[in-house]
Amino acid sequence: MLINSRTVAWQTGLAAVLAGSAVVLGGGGSPAPLSELALQCLTAVLVMLWIVTAQANTPLVRVHRDVWIIAGMVLILPILQLIPLPPAVWQSFKGRELQQAALALVDAQDTWRPLSLLPTRTFASLLAMVPAVVMLIMVASLKRGGRAAVVGVVSVMAALSLVIGAGQIAAGEGNAFRFYDQDIGFLNGFQANHNSTADVLMVAMLGVAATIREMSAYSQRWRPTPAYRLSLTFGACVLFCFGVFLTASRMGMMLLPVALLGVLWMVWPLLKFNRGTLVIIGWLALLLVVAAGYLAATNPVVVKVLSRFDFAGEYRPQIWRETLHAIGVYFPWGSGMGTFVPVYAAGELLETVGPTYANRAHNDLLELLLEGGVIGAMLLTGVVWTVLASARQAITKPPAGSPGQVVFAITVLGVIALHSQVDYPLRSMSLALVAAMCVGLLIPVVDTGRRRG
Repeated sequence: MLINSRTVAWQTGLAAVLAGSAVVLGGGGSPAPLSELALQCLTAVLVMLWIVTAQANTPLVRVHRDVWIIAGMVLILPILQLIPLPPAVWQSFKGRELQQAALALVDAQDTWRPLSLLPTRTFASLLAMVPAVVMLIMVASLKRGGRAAVVGVVSVMAALSLVIGAGQIAAGEGNAFRFYDQDIGFLNGFQANHNSTADVLMVAMLGVAATIREMSAYSQRWRPTPAYRLSLTFGACVLFCFGVFLTASRMGMMLLPVALLGVLWMVWPLLKFNRGTLVIIGWLALLLVVAAGYLAATNPVVVKVLSRFDFAGEYRPQIWRETLHAIGVYFPWGSGMGTFVPVYAAGELLETVGPTYANRAHNDLLELLLEGGVIGAMLLTGVVWTVLASARQAITKPPAGSPGQVVFAITVLGVIALHSQVDYPLRSMSLALVAAMCVGLLIPVVDTGRRRG
């Protein structure tokens, strides 16, 4: 099937715009939804442009069947939870006693109701998932050059978070560089949550390494020496590691070795471990240790960050225990996507009630089990199984012929998955779209024939 080169350029450009915009606009979260609404509206515009610029004699989008399987498993849960059910059915679900009693006050207990306790929140969750699915489909439809361009754009925009963050740290609390009111005092970049910022900076670090490898291997104009490529990659790693440290994200700092292993995986072919190289690495490591020790002892910002490793008063175990209790209340069907806050608040123990509230379970798996029940767990297993199968195949046979893209995708997905055990990175639309992009990078490319034009 013939694909016009202009169409390829349009498809690449639209995917790159969505990916770059996701980093900038997708970090507000529930407390600041306007930027995410802007991202959703932009996604709709980009989809319309995709349709308009598609060729009349070719399919609108041509991707591997695994893409449609993953997209279906992601979207089907909130859709099922919004289907109205007969009174005899929804009243039989666990945890519906309070809902039934409340509806009885207005004589509406025998009306048809969906599985979700709060359909409006579930519908909002469905809309929030759509941009990630669009990102997956767009990236999976591209070939090597298009995928490399998307990774490069994400890397640049994520790296810009470090520049914005430097302004945030330098200018203090009240300044134009801070777009959200949360986490004042930390490096946030474009994210409202400093933990998400740490993940974004690790994405940038990995993306820069992958882009340097891609450009040096296939660019006709840029042919740097291995030493120059290693120097650029090492410099980027130092900057982004420092940025992750300034986010004060404890899990982000703990996940840095995982990200650095991904970078090492990408630059491994360039490394020649002779005596001179080992001496240089040893001196650099010693210099970094001395510099880190000096800063830890004298710099007030560093001291403030390190003080966060005092886990006294840590509230996550409390949230996990109460979330597990709520899971038992609504098991096996769940309470509905997007319903965590009201469901958790309704069942929170009186002795733990305080001036603040839990906006998330701080564990994406537990939150999914509460909101999605057994069906959610089964669908997550299906998605993970499909992605792991694609990753295993991609390691031995890169889907677009680029080992760097495969390593980037696997490492980023690993960082996000590990961080999800103590936080909620996938609840950031920025990171959800980055994760979708990485899944798309692992999907085999469907041959659309030679290009025309």
